[in-house]
Amino acid sequence: MSGSTGHTGRLEGAAPPLQPWALLGLTLGVTAIGVEGLVISPVLGDLAHTFDASPAQAGWAVSAYGLALAGAAPIVGLWGDRVPRLALLRIALGLFVLAGLLCALANSLGTLVAARALCGVAAGAFLPACYAYVGDRTAFADRARAMGRVMAGWSLALTLGIPVGGLIAQWWGWRMAFVAVALLAALAAWRVGRMPAAPPGPAPARGPRLDRAALPLLALNFFDMLSFYGVYTFLGVTVQARLQMGSAGFALFVACYGLGLMASTLNARVLDRFGKMQVLCGALLLLVCLLLGLAPATRHPITLAAAMLCWGALQGLAQTGSTTLLTQVSERARGLAMACLSCTTYLAVSLGSFGGGWVLVHHGFDVLSQSAALCALLAAVLLQGWVRKTP
Repeated sequence: MSGSTGHTGRLEGAAPPLQPWALLGLTLGVTAIGVEGLVISPVLGDLAHTFDASPAQAGWAVSAYGLALAGAAPIVGLWGDRVPRLALLRIALGLFVLAGLLCALANSLGTLVAARALCGVAAGAFLPACYAYVGDRTAFADRARAMGRVMAGWSLALTLGIPVGGLIAQWWGWRMAFVAVALLAALAAWRVGRMPAAPPGPAPARGPRLDRAALPLLALNFFDMLSFYGVYTFLGVTVQARLQMGSAGFALFVACYGLGLMASTLNARVLDRFGKMQVLCGALLLLVCLLLGLAPATRHPITLAAAMLCWGALQGLAQTGSTTLLTQVSERARGLAMACLSCTTYLAVSLGSFGGGWVLVHHGFDVLSQSAALCALLAAVLLQGWVRKTP
């Protein structure tokens, strides 16, 4: 990480440390994007009924969002480092609000799918700029704490956003759920407008280029996310069958995961205190152990609740740690690096759902969880190799 010391010193001298309230706009923006990405699940049946479509056809709205985000993130990232972070954040949130309202006003399934794709484009522009802004405005020594507060938006989306969105949809219809998400994004845009500007970073000599040190961290993120989504996508079906419960019962286990995720992201200062690489490596190795024991845990409710809580806590540390490290090694192309991070995440979502489904059908959930553990182990191996090569 050559040059990181000088960059850290410049940040400490040029801008005071960010206070928690200053990051509220980013946290709300991440929450809105998290809810938007997950809110389709509880209203899928209503959408299918409204547009006289099958649940599989209504599911196109989910695919459109993820594919648009994965495609837009690297494209925006190519020029995102040449645009002021706050300007890009405001544009992205404004587009997100507009797209959310278009979802609410959709009069056909095709219109809804197109509006959801526009939501994905806006999210693909916002998330990389959001994480890059934290890297620009915080010294590396304290960056995990700030990054954790922003990434807590994902846990807020899981524990509060999705249940509230489901209730709104039940009481006032699915269109109002999209309106509520748009209003949350509008509130985030207002808060972002009051945030301090990031100090100018060093300009790349020949356009934005990723440092080679960033590539192993991107691969690490891919395998970490593959281990998560490959199992999580099919965990609900497995738990409902093994414990003989409905979707509402499984939602309680998801809430346990969300609570663990919130606990670790809001206390991500442990990464700063004990060393980001050391904590990240420990979290990945513990994830391997947890995933190996997840299949037996699905047969016992109390054990599964504890496992979900730990899973959320470890995943929060892994995501916060890897994102924080990536902001440091990609100083000259931070926006592009964060865009590639989002791209690898949603690529893992697609491949994890597809590949995980094949493994589940042909080999069962036990082998699926073991395969996920292998992916987490690959992520840990990549980190160890990166540590040995990076001063």
